[in-house]
Amino acid sequence: MKHKVWLAAAIVLFVLAGLRYWQVNANPVCRGVDKEIFVQRGQEVHAPGIDFKILSAKMVKGKENVYLTVKVDLKDHGYYADGKHGIIAAVNNMYFNMPYSLSNPSDLDVVDGKGHKVAIGHLTSKTPQPLTVKFDNVRSWYDQKNAPARFSFLVGDGNGYKKYSMLLE
Repeated sequence: MKHKVWLAAAIVLFVLAGLRYWQVNANPVCRGVDKEIFVQRGQEVHAPGIDFKILSAKMVKGKENVYLTVKVDLKDHGYYADGKHGIIAAVNNMYFNMPYSLSNPSDLDVVDGKGHKVAIGHLTSKTPQPLTVKFDNVRSWYDQKNAPARFSFLVGDGNGYKKYSMLLE
């Protein structure tokens, strides 16, 4: 009798573990970046959950660092990424991208359309547009890149991300 109870418990645990394995691996949430789409300055882009336009991008190479200032106009239509909604999630998915080297996210503050500094955590879909987003990267890493530097914006489509990029050089 005791062996039958242990055997039944083991079978139940085995079945539950198998069901959980199947559930986790049946439909992966995100496969990563599956496509890079190059955009031009001033081009209106209609991406899943957000429309955006890169108004300007200025890169300055200093002795120790490389600085990038990007002015972007965002229109939130239900953007969602990494557990966050709206403009805050969008700015968190913008990068100063140096292929085959290092990609840095934006600084902690952005400047809104009225010229006020706004902490990224306080951005909303009602934040005045356009936003000015600043990035920096180490000059020695910039000098080692194997492809042109770019401003990149990751937009999820449910199965992965599309990387919208604008070449800076």
